[in-house]
Amino acid sequence: MPRASLFSFEYFTEILSSPLVKPLAQRLHPSAVTAALKGVFDDVSREFRGVVNEQRLPDVATLVDKVVERLRKALEDSEPLAIDARGRLFPNKLERLADVALHERVWVAAEPRTELSARQEERLRKSVPAKLARLAGSDSALVFPNVEAARVALLQRLYESDRELLVARRDMFERENRERLEDSLRIFPHLRRVEIGAGSAVDLTDYEEGATQETGLVWRSVDRASSEGRFVDSETIAKLKGTKGRDFLIVEDVEFAPIVDLDKYFYSSTPTVGKRLKSGADIVLCDGAQLIGGPNCGLLFGPKEALDALKTTAACRLAVVDRTTLAALSKTLELYETPDLAFASIPALKILTASIANLENRAKRLAEILETFPQVQIARVVEGRSILCVNALFGAFPTRLVELRPRAVSPAELAALLEKGAPRLLARWTRDSLFLDMRTLPPELDLVVAEIFEKLDLPREENAAAKNNNVPS
Repeated sequence: MPRASLFSFEYFTEILSSPLVKPLAQRLHPSAVTAALKGVFDDVSREFRGVVNEQRLPDVATLVDKVVERLRKALEDSEPLAIDARGRLFPNKLERLADVALHERVWVAAEPRTELSARQEERLRKSVPAKLARLAGSDSALVFPNVEAARVALLQRLYESDRELLVARRDMFERENRERLEDSLRIFPHLRRVEIGAGSAVDLTDYEEGATQETGLVWRSVDRASSEGRFVDSETIAKLKGTKGRDFLIVEDVEFAPIVDLDKYFYSSTPTVGKRLKSGADIVLCDGAQLIGGPNCGLLFGPKEALDALKTTAACRLAVVDRTTLAALSKTLELYETPDLAFASIPALKILTASIANLENRAKRLAEILETFPQVQIARVVEGRSILCVNALFGAFPTRLVELRPRAVSPAELAALLEKGAPRLLARWTRDSLFLDMRTLPPELDLVVAEIFEKLDLPREENAAAKNNNVPS
């Protein structure tokens, strides 16, 4: 298979910055853009297989035309990009991959095996978990294709040890996304487990009575409040170890656990992976996208002995992470070596650090554009709050909203039309207005949003009124 190394990195960046390519690329998932570029470079490489002199290769304008053709085909064949402007930070299913990771390392990983030798790939599979563990403050780390695979590996190891799972009832299914512990437990119907607690409350007494010498794992999703409103944290539960012959591991299955300190951006404490491990948790399980703004994958942190034992399970051996994910994760982790660079390069972190003045200016520009469209009656800037979708306990963030009052249709009908379009625009609405949250709207998509409204086919106000007058009573 031909190599894309006939082309220098300058080709890549110049094509992506082309005014013909950029609008199409913004409507596709980064992986689809990468695939289109790779396809064009592979085709041209086949055609010029015997060419050594780079000057004889097609010029950038020719390559741009070929890339545009592929991107248009990709738009027809793929799901439309979802632009989330609802005010929910860090959407569970959206991969917030660092731009530098996409440009520099995913491309390399997507090459044929001749580009990434078996030795290089093996080195990457060892170095990424080691780097991840070091940055997170953990003894060891494991990377899985997704969170569900990591859960299954933990449960399989427990099942093979013939020990019990201790879990509060709400911890089995309380999740905003669909990845819940109860789904993983269906794979092991004969796994012994003890369920404790009533409703959303659980007392330390429940853990004292539930934990025995047979307990292997204590599974926790969130800090549980007792009936008196006090929280039973992992540090308190850890004190039960060693008493009455108990010897178990505490697993914190969390949706958001960063590897950098983000407390100054939140109203309540946001424990990092390292803090959780120092505060009673033995193993921390989380998603790579929620953890650092990297690719979606399942990550486990904990003692080396415990994680090495997981490697012997069939679930772990079968859950092989693809090279693209590893390469993207590796490059994103490199950014964390210099925190300032991480905050400037990773979209999820840039969201948190965006200033109100910046959001205000962007909102004013977008409102001025949207108000020129006949379908929009009023477009103005208002104050608002963005929330962290994975856990409302972290509080809300001040933001600026573009409030729209449409003509001819209701805000609810307009929101439904926007969500069905391509790209899909997700917005929140009330009885009178539709709102676009500028904090959760990437700056490069402001003009895309304007184009969506420009192409929106809404009935004119006079047509809507005539239609309403003809409705039979």
